Amino acid sequence: MRTSKRIALTGMLCALAVVIMMMGGLIPLATFCCPAFAALVLVPIFVECGEKFSWAAYISIALLGLMLCPDKEAALLFLALGYYPIIRWRLEQIRSRAGRVLAKLGIFNAAVLLMYAACIFLFRMDALMREYREMGLWLTIGCLAIGNVTLLIYDVLIANITRIYVNKFRKKLM
Repeated sequence: MRTSKRIALTGMLCALAVVIMMMGGLIPLATFCCPAFAALVLVPIFVECGEKFSWAAYISIALLGLMLCPDKEAALLFLALGYYPIIRWRLEQIRSRAGRVLAKLGIFNAAVLLMYAACIFLFRMDALMREYREMGLWLTIGCLAIGNVTLLIYDVLIANITRIYVNKFRKKLM
């Protein structure tokens, strides 16, 4: 694929991802769904254009999301985890299945905990702090556990979307 086509594809998919991110302000549950859907946009960029274009797209989407999205928690969540489809292929090169799963969960938990620590202590999101204080420790830990299970399901989704994209749609673009 020529460079001009790669740039055009990346730009269009970045715009789509930002629109998906902006929808996070419309529906309350979308705070967690929209960043995950926006990150899926990186799959065709990675397949068609490579890792460098994918990182440029991730940075563009993250910065535009922080500037334009009404739901800052969703934008920060994309900033913390939106790169996962890009690094996933490197994590898949770990030989042991248990090692792969532990690496994926370790990256997820570190990113989520750092992001929420930054939200509460650095950005002083008082509403978020009140929300987690009302939930209590065990419910917060339960939410993190559900997030871990969701990541494993999301990982399978990324693998399937990548496989389908490569087998069905990539041939039509060439």
